Amino acid sequence: MADEILYKINNAEYRAKFILTQEGGTSEQINFSKSAVRGMDIEENFFEPFTNGNIYLNNPLDMIEDGNLIRGDGKDEFEIQFEPTDDGSGPELARRGAPLNYKFVISEEINSTSKTDRLNNFKTYRLLDANYHKLNSTIPYGKRYRGKVSNILREVLEEEHGMDLAFCGGEWEMGDMEIDLLPEHILPPSTFRYSDLVKYLLKINYKKVGNTYWRIFLYWCRVCKEFKYKTPAKIFPEYHKYLIEQFMADDLIGDPETEKKLVNPNNPTTGLTLTPTNVDNSPLMNSDFSSPMLLYTNAFLNNILVTNYDPILGEHITNMIRIKDVKEKWLPFIVKPFTYVGGQPQPWCILNETKMTSVYRNLGFPFPTDRMAQLAEAELTTNMTFFNLQLNIDTLGNVNRQPGEFIDVSSARAQKGGGENPYSGDDINHRSDAKVFGTWFITKVRHEFSSSKVDNYTNLIQCIKPHMGPGAPVPPDCI
Repeated sequence: MADEILYKINNAEYRAKFILTQEGGTSEQINFSKSAVRGMDIEENFFEPFTNGNIYLNNPLDMIEDGNLIRGDGKDEFEIQFEPTDDGSGPELARRGAPLNYKFVISEEINSTSKTDRLNNFKTYRLLDANYHKLNSTIPYGKRYRGKVSNILREVLEEEHGMDLAFCGGEWEMGDMEIDLLPEHILPPSTFRYSDLVKYLLKINYKKVGNTYWRIFLYWCRVCKEFKYKTPAKIFPEYHKYLIEQFMADDLIGDPETEKKLVNPNNPTTGLTLTPTNVDNSPLMNSDFSSPMLLYTNAFLNNILVTNYDPILGEHITNMIRIKDVKEKWLPFIVKPFTYVGGQPQPWCILNETKMTSVYRNLGFPFPTDRMAQLAEAELTTNMTFFNLQLNIDTLGNVNRQPGEFIDVSSARAQKGGGENPYSGDDINHRSDAKVFGTWFITKVRHEFSSSKVDNYTNLIQCIKPHMGPGAPVPPDCI
């Protein structure tokens, strides 16, 4: 890369470029040096196909304004490239070749001015994905859409704006939602922008897989440089294809062949010898784990009452989508594909009798009743999958980590043993292992870089897991 910066971070060498340009502007392009960049953070989210971030810059004597005055109209572009100089740095992930390479527009400018020393001024740019900014224009009055929602979505992203986007044919699911009943159509309100339309289309589309319906998620893959549009029912059963790394819940890791004998029933069967593992960096140095509380079950895991009016029959139609029935159809795709040392995992979705019989919420869309019922099932399968066990990991950075993939969390110790329980006198039984260990799905990765004191690059990884290992009993429903 021309005008690249070299960093020595975490005993590995990275190269980077930070470039500010203005479309149609008269100022010269600014390539920021290493001393100018104090830090950056880029957030990638499975639930948000467009990336955002921040960059923090030194601005002594307001020198940036002297070279390039920010216009503030979306014409200010900031390009970030950040990648290791070789493939041997950081954890040995299953796939490589995914540098952080993004083009942003500056959506906000924040200046921190020193009252005593103007050489100590700082500037922060809020960064918005340049592709998302292209969707910031209003939709022409009277513009209507009909047909498959998946095709409408591609039309908006690709044809309406000529965006330089790639769509993976094998990773783009068409979905079942179709606007085809005359005079049915999608007529965006005058206040809608194309970005609003994209979010609406993502909300109303679904696909039948097995005996139930699933939401389809649009996300960007930096490895293949393509948009993927897939259901969890297609991603989770194929988790081996997306399994990239293993973390260990131990302070130190020894010889993998020796520690295979200390099996924990909640460990993934892939184990230390199959899942890519870096024995120096894989321990969970900083992490926090949470279980879903009453808020989840009150807000998201409820029966859904679908109501509509049939003008032909002249009557109101009511359809109850029961979460207990959807749960049985959800299990084969989200829980049963995973295997552990101790056997099959157990679903973590506990329903009490009141929730299954008496509590419900209404759902209404301007669609026929059957399609509204299918949308309700798609919402329930999504909620049971993602409003579940959560794990956050703060670890040394690696650019190859991204949402939409899986990691393993294991331990080299057995579930029982290692000391005496002071309350029972028996060997300690680590029941929490069933929650913490296992295969986790990555929903968000935050890339954080700082050079204020020393060059430092970390990842904050957020994951979910909708099941428990076989090493501890799961409370049954209806208690």
